[in-house]
Amino acid sequence: MHSSLIVLIAVLNTASPERAELPTLDVSGRDIDPGSPQATATLDRVAIETIRPTHPAELFARLPGTWITRGSGQEHLSAVRSPLLSGAGGCGALLILEDGVPIRPPGFCNVNNLFEVDLLQADAVRVLRGPGGLGHASGGLHGVIDIRSRSLAGAPALDLALEAGSHGYRRASLSLTGSAGDGAIGLDAVATDAGSFRVDEAYEHQFLALAHQAPTTWGQWTTRLHLARLDQDTAGFIFGFEAYRDPILRRQNLNPEAYRRATAARISSRAEWSDGLKESRLTVFARRSRMTFLQHFLPGKPLERNGQVSIGAQFDRTIEGFGDTGLSLDWGLDVEWFNGVLSQEQFAPAEGSPFLVATRPVGQHYDYGVDGRRLGAYLALSGELDARWRWRAGLSGDWLAYDYDNRLAPGNLTDQGEPCGFGGCLYTRPDDRRDRFVDLAPEFTLSRQLDSGLAWLRLARGVRAPQATELYRLQSGQTVADLDSEQLDAFELGLRGGDRLLWELVAFAQRKENFIFRDAEGFNVSDGRTRHLGVEFDLRWTLSESLSLGARGIWARHSYRFDRDLGGEVIESGRRIPSAPDRLWSADLNWAPSDRLKAQLAAESTGRYFLDAANSRRYEGHTLWHASASYDLDARWRLDLRLRNLTGERYAERADYAFGNYRYFPGAGRTVFVSLGYAIP
Repeated sequence: MHSSLIVLIAVLNTASPERAELPTLDVSGRDIDPGSPQATATLDRVAIETIRPTHPAELFARLPGTWITRGSGQEHLSAVRSPLLSGAGGCGALLILEDGVPIRPPGFCNVNNLFEVDLLQADAVRVLRGPGGLGHASGGLHGVIDIRSRSLAGAPALDLALEAGSHGYRRASLSLTGSAGDGAIGLDAVATDAGSFRVDEAYEHQFLALAHQAPTTWGQWTTRLHLARLDQDTAGFIFGFEAYRDPILRRQNLNPEAYRRATAARISSRAEWSDGLKESRLTVFARRSRMTFLQHFLPGKPLERNGQVSIGAQFDRTIEGFGDTGLSLDWGLDVEWFNGVLSQEQFAPAEGSPFLVATRPVGQHYDYGVDGRRLGAYLALSGELDARWRWRAGLSGDWLAYDYDNRLAPGNLTDQGEPCGFGGCLYTRPDDRRDRFVDLAPEFTLSRQLDSGLAWLRLARGVRAPQATELYRLQSGQTVADLDSEQLDAFELGLRGGDRLLWELVAFAQRKENFIFRDAEGFNVSDGRTRHLGVEFDLRWTLSESLSLGARGIWARHSYRFDRDLGGEVIESGRRIPSAPDRLWSADLNWAPSDRLKAQLAAESTGRYFLDAANSRRYEGHTLWHASASYDLDARWRLDLRLRNLTGERYAERADYAFGNYRYFPGAGRTVFVSLGYAIP
């Protein structure tokens, strides 16, 4: 392995520095377009290199309307124009793409999905806020996140960085780029070994990517392989009102036995070509992921093992001047086949009351597989009303099939087919079954070009089919989960423009139907409703040649629109949804007095939010300050310094209230990171 890497480095470094120019053909298809009339935001390569994120939360704090909270290690929960989304459906409500392709098959997302993608070496991170719309039918309910891989065109032949930081943090990153005939090949690798300010919390995290890109007689062909691995010793919640402020409690790890082991592999090959006014793109892909983790948060601490394997294809075509109408036509097709498996096994009796011990038996609780298929399509027409007005109307459709195979005795029985005490086991296994979902998502956009900007109205619907765990991982004797797909209708007004002051202002109103949750009987049901109202802003002001200011944020109100007694708490229409801050904002002041020196001062602020459905308990919020500087020692060497939480604020990355306890993931204190980089153009 080491000798092969040495040979590869030698080949790349001896390649001609005048690498062949790759074609600039870019078929947009369903990609997030930053200039389109909808609420989008982008962090480019320069911004990512400045932040050099150690966790997704550090990156997404710089995007409006987006909130990623840090759990233990690389764990996280996500929100886009929404409360924090947790549980089985939490990840399904956001569609995470890599170069336009979902990183997992439908029905088998992971709430910590972002630890499977290399954010540090990404070329860009794009977010579409609100329903995914055309080409993103199932999954893009609240928003779409697209991680764009590093471009090989014009990239340095070698880019190496070594980094060290507080609490034993160490990271190495490597990028190699070289010629391959008329095209280019690239290798990216990241290896992280990190400790923590908390006891027995640590992780190892690695990424590897290989890419080949070449022109053809008909266009361009790109193939990419992405691998990821996470080995994490996990720390759970700390307990007690404002325990994150206590110097002893905040360092506690009450679950030193907890861990998470995960791997992911994805390969895609994409052909792009143009025929006059017709541009086309065909992508074929395969994905595989595996994860084992101890559910330390459940009585009995069962071990879960899950995995997915899938193959599929996407086709996109854009036709300018369709027919003799002067209209533009966009259409696309999707097809996927996938298999997912999940098992849960408890190795020791649960601790607690006789009821807990009896209803959560030792042995296997679940063991099932799901064969699935997905067919998707979208069609959109767009045209001009006059020189300034433009419209676009379209429809996305999805057909999703699950064939569920239960490998244990059905019902709420032990794995030996015997009943539990106290009226039955907690865990229920449905009998073999088939489920089918058909979803349609229309969209209409009307935009007007201004003298120095753009105004738009967007009406869109987002949908997501139930996750496999919502359908088949049942409790409390529910033998069938008869669930509908969640549906979100959105109304959006936006305005952007400027020159030295670039600005964007967006107002939105969203209503979600068929919200899936667990009721007082422990049944998974889909008859909830929620409402989401808010205003977002994004500013970038060039103050001088060396000074610029950026700011972005959201003011929002997320509320229930139904009544329900959940047993432990009561939902009432009009009350605020827990884990949904009133406001989120961030700002950065950037100073570049020369080509060699760059510095940044940044702030991130999280507003207060309620912790329970009764709105009787809340977290008061926090504001953090960060600083960074980068200095080019010469043409090849550079030095980076980053300081996070400059004031040493005692805060909670995430606050919660459940089972009669305040629960927190405490935030780290003041930390420092130093990086030394070397690059060969």
